[in-house]
Amino acid sequence: MSVLDIAGISKRYTEDGPQVLKDVSFRAEKNEFVTIVGPSGCGKSTLFNIVAGLLPPSRGEVRLDGEVVTGTTTPHIGYVLQKDLLFPWLTVLDNVGLGLEIQGMRRREARERARSIFAAYNLEGYEDKYPSALSGGMRQRAALMRTLVTDPDVILMDEAYKALDYPLKIQLESELLETVRERGKTVVFVTHDIEEAVTLSDRVYVLKARPGEVVNEIPISLTTDSTRIDQRRLASEFNDYYEAIWTSIGRAPLAA
Repeated sequence: MSVLDIAGISKRYTEDGPQVLKDVSFRAEKNEFVTIVGPSGCGKSTLFNIVAGLLPPSRGEVRLDGEVVTGTTTPHIGYVLQKDLLFPWLTVLDNVGLGLEIQGMRRREARERARSIFAAYNLEGYEDKYPSALSGGMRQRAALMRTLVTDPDVILMDEAYKALDYPLKIQLESELLETVRERGKTVVFVTHDIEEAVTLSDRVYVLKARPGEVVNEIPISLTTDSTRIDQRRLASEFNDYYEAIWTSIGRAPLAA
């Protein structure tokens, strides 16, 4: 069974307004890394807000392990945004543990659990610092930690590394891939970067622009077990997958 099923999602913000999404369906299996790519205006962020339960669809369902969760938030789905959204008045430790507190865990226990993962993300020693003391990469690690410490089954990531410089982006992508493999998580990732999509994904869905609609599903199978992005890009199939995604985007009509 798919851990996450998106079935026929459509969205208009007003009854007579333009259609943002049209009959979008995709699946993400357990322990699978799924990426959604498409041009600007294809409704990727709207789709993520619907999957996360922050926005109701006009039509369609979101199912998690067969259960309909449309329009509701659930601790089983975590969300990492493009901006880290760390609270500047909280320490890094309190930022990381915030999701646990929101779920009802006592502050002391939340802090203890959050503290236990700092070493794994190379942030040990920064627990009592404030976000202003962190670099961009550290802040993104802290944002990912804040999501992962709550132990969701599905992690949504909306262009989480877009604002980072290239070497740091490659480093964090490698860390992400290793982490989700070790922890057995399901990831749904949004990006404009085709290289990123190929190197991270088990499956890529291509959306066309306005209204957003799936125009292609491309399974990815690189002949390497490495989690290092620089090594994965050397796989002999890389260029073929890149071309397939690029061609699909090129055939998709752009927004008017």
